[in-house]
Amino acid sequence: MKAGTEQEVFDRFLLRLDSDRERAGERYETIRRKLVKFFEWRDCPFPEDHADEVLRRTIDKFAQDGEIRDPATYCYGVARLVLLEVRKSRAQEQTALNNLVPPPPHAEPDPEHEQALKCLNECLKRLPLGDLRLILTYYEQERGAKVERRKQLAEELAIPLNTLRIRAHRLRERLELCVQGCLRRE
Repeated sequence: MKAGTEQEVFDRFLLRLDSDRERAGERYETIRRKLVKFFEWRDCPFPEDHADEVLRRTIDKFAQDGEIRDPATYCYGVARLVLLEVRKSRAQEQTALNNLVPPPPHAEPDPEHEQALKCLNECLKRLPLGDLRLILTYYEQERGAKVERRKQLAEELAIPLNTLRIRAHRLRERLELCVQGCLRRE
């Protein structure tokens, strides 16, 4: 089967879901919602991202050979594989965290920590206003609220969530370098 443009492949995929485009769209959304629930119930971070990844992989496979008879069932098979990847990644992260030695508790303020905070504040002041807002908003919430806030931020900036993550990562790296430089000067 020839690949075609992304839109053509997606249209053929929808046609496989149902010959009526409206019902096909509804079926697509139903599959996506169920995939999101699949990842939520298994306590995966970013369940919407994983659901989208499953659909992307399924549509890519469909574009390659067009042999997917029941896309919904195929998606759940792909979801199980993505779940294994997520769990493996989380296990590796947990192992790395477990290998970290926590610092001993301090009864008195740590001057190094206070100096690092001072440097961080100086570095934050040097950021352009848009970058400052992005990095502060990106890290302002906890757990589920953080995920929702990041989605809102991506929508406000009219960028994909992954692009937001990349921007935040790059800003964090810039801030780390700035703080390290400040600490060396002090």
